[in-house]
Amino acid sequence: MWAAATVFALLAPDDKAAEDAIAKFKSAAKSPDVSVRVEAVRQLGQTEHEKVLKVLASILESEDKVVRIEAAKVLGAYQDKKPKAVSVLAATLGSNSKEPEVEIAILLALRDLRDKGALGVAYRYLDDKNGKVAEAAIAITEAIKSRDSVEPLIKLIKRLIGAGDGVTSGDGSFDAPPDPRLQERARLLDAAAQKALRAITGESLSSPREWESWWKRSGAGFRVKE
Repeated sequence: MWAAATVFALLAPDDKAAEDAIAKFKSAAKSPDVSVRVEAVRQLGQTEHEKVLKVLASILESEDKVVRIEAAKVLGAYQDKKPKAVSVLAATLGSNSKEPEVEIAILLALRDLRDKGALGVAYRYLDDKNGKVAEAAIAITEAIKSRDSVEPLIKLIKRLIGAGDGVTSGDGSFDAPPDPRLQERARLLDAAAQKALRAITGESLSSPREWESWWKRSGAGFRVKE
C-alpha cells in the first residue's frame, strides 16, 4: 500500500502539470491569431508527457501549416520520450503529404531526435519527388550514423546518374529533352547523400562506382566508429 501511494505521489505532479499545460494550450488555441497558437504550441511542448504527445499528434494533423511546423519542432526537441516522439512524427507524415514544408519539418525533427527508430521513415523518403523533402530524409541518415544506411544511400546515388539529362536517339535530337529541374534535384540529392556516406563511413569517395566497389570489399566487416 505504501509503495503504491509513493508511486502515485511521484506520478501525480507530472499528470497535473500535463493537464494544466493542455488546458492553457486549449485556451490559447481558440485565438484566431496564428502567432498566438504557434507560441501556445511552443509552451505546451515544454511539458513532456504522454497526454501532451497526443495533443501534439492531433495538432500535426489538423492545425494551420505554421502551427504544425512548430509542433514538429517541439517534438524534435524531446529528450525523455524520444521513441514515442518518433512514432508520433512518423504517423503524421502521411496526412501531410500535400504539405512539403510540414513534411520537411517532420523529417528534420526526426533528424534532431537522433533515434534509430527514425531510419525506416528516412529510407522511404530518400528519393522523394520533392528534392527538399528527400534532402531532409537523407539528413536523418547522416545524423543517425548506421551501417544499415550505407546501401540505400549508394543505391540512391546510382539512380541519380543521368537524371534529367533527357533521352536522345543518337542523331543529335531528343526524344525527351533535358529537364533542368530534375538535374538540379539530382545534384542536390547526390551532394546530400555523398555527405551522409562520408559521415557514416569516414571514407572520402565520390562516384557511385567507387562507393559500390568499396562496399563490396568492406561492407561485411564494416562498423560505424563511435
